[in-house]
Amino acid sequence: MDNHLKTHIHTITCHEIFEIKNDFYKIVEALCGSTANLTGITELLIFRFMYHALNMQGPIEDKSVQQGNIRLYIGNRYLVKNGKFQEPDIVIEKNDEIRFLLSIKNRLNTISPTNNEKVSPLVQELTLQNGLYTTSIQDIFRVENIRHGVHSNFNSITIVFSKVPQRHGKSNNLIEQKFDWHRFLILEGNYNSFVTELSSKLNFNIKRGWDKTQLLNEKSQRNF
Repeated sequence: MDNHLKTHIHTITCHEIFEIKNDFYKIVEALCGSTANLTGITELLIFRFMYHALNMQGPIEDKSVQQGNIRLYIGNRYLVKNGKFQEPDIVIEKNDEIRFLLSIKNRLNTISPTNNEKVSPLVQELTLQNGLYTTSIQDIFRVENIRHGVHSNFNSITIVFSKVPQRHGKSNNLIEQKFDWHRFLILEGNYNSFVTELSSKLNFNIKRGWDKTQLLNEKSQRNF
């Protein structure tokens, strides 16, 4: 799997990444009878993709890997606006500042807000507009909570592996209209290359040229 991601970094499609996850789930279900408690494969797939896309070379230590002033994290802990801690799925930092945040979901669901989420003006606004509280709204609440201090100017994306029902599509659209720095990417049924979609939605390009790979920030037109 890892070698396949590395070899096809510029050509693998969104749907192919979905299929890799789906095939793994089918194997686990055949061997164990259930995938009820299976977690982590979706985050692993995207983390390893980003590892190769950023041309990282070293070992993973303390859930991170670094090359120069660029550090790639999986599950790093951050103190957020409301004084609590959150562990976003994947983060790319430059000079100890978050530049890109990737939140990974197997699928989107309708859920009930926690007490902490219920009192959030953002949650209240989006739930009222959407008519339902969804994992999309919960996700943007958590992501927006991280945006403060030195981490107040990053682009973020929610990557969803499975197709999105209409009720969730509405909440995704509401969020994208409200926040120009956050986007959603659905993998199942999307036959565009994953790197192209990611580049477009996160506002960076991964191109050959910087030690095989170059990450450019399109908004500022400067090297990442």
